Amino acid sequence: MTSAAQMGSRSPEPYREGDRDRMVDTNTKPKSRSEAAHSAYEELGAQFEQHDPRDQYTYMYSKLRSDYTLMEFVGMDGKSVLNVGCSFPIDELYYARKIGHWTAIDLSPQSIEGAEKLLKRELHPDLAAKFTFRVADACDLPFEDDTFDVAVSMSTIDHIPSREGRQKAVDEMARTTKPGGHVIITVPNWWNPPYALGIWKMTREKTLHYGYAHLFSPVEIRKMAERNGLRPVKFASSIAPLDDVWLPGYPAPIRWGAKLEFRVHRTLGYLGRRVGYAFEKPMR
Repeated sequence: MTSAAQMGSRSPEPYREGDRDRMVDTNTKPKSRSEAAHSAYEELGAQFEQHDPRDQYTYMYSKLRSDYTLMEFVGMDGKSVLNVGCSFPIDELYYARKIGHWTAIDLSPQSIEGAEKLLKRELHPDLAAKFTFRVADACDLPFEDDTFDVAVSMSTIDHIPSREGRQKAVDEMARTTKPGGHVIITVPNWWNPPYALGIWKMTREKTLHYGYAHLFSPVEIRKMAERNGLRPVKFASSIAPLDDVWLPGYPAPIRWGAKLEFRVHRTLGYLGRRVGYAFEKPMR
């Protein structure tokens, strides 16, 4: 695994106000956009102060088990990070102390404006200066090849309505990640039947609060990344346990019993509501 110091950091071009106008012009709307999801996140972006996900402990538990487990596994200290799909800047606030530079993109101008405003209000200026917010399309990232140490997408590409669009978003994350760097993707899981049935029901009734979502299987998201030569190095789930706890000093039957229980529990993690992988981009 290549260290952050070896890989270095390159800050991408900052967001400019004109970018918003170009990206949302009615004649150049990205085909990757779900109008239902876009409208939902535009509305949410205007109400960040009333709907803070940090107040939902079940949501935070899910993120810690899946998203942040993968990010801690690859390490975030001093790295340049791309976050594909920003919305509420919960991840930006959480990792502000650690990262070198962080670029957050979203198709929703309202989400980008709301996220940047909230982050600047809550962070010291020295930390806020580490972040760039930009309106951009996940399927056509406006960055050069091999720009970022880590590219992350957390419950985002499921809002892209076409299979080709979802694959293109993964392709673009792989393209803009440096050799030796990592791509982290978490998605909603259709292998969790109660959750999947609920999503499908709300989709039919048009009551899904984020408009549209495609449900993945762990196998599907892994294969999408492997098409780019990415190598899976870590799986995580909203219900999977942490790595084995060896319990030094305990009698052998307890240690081995705990090890077996963790293995069974980890297998059941493939049924979690949110699942994902950390992938490594091979060195050339």
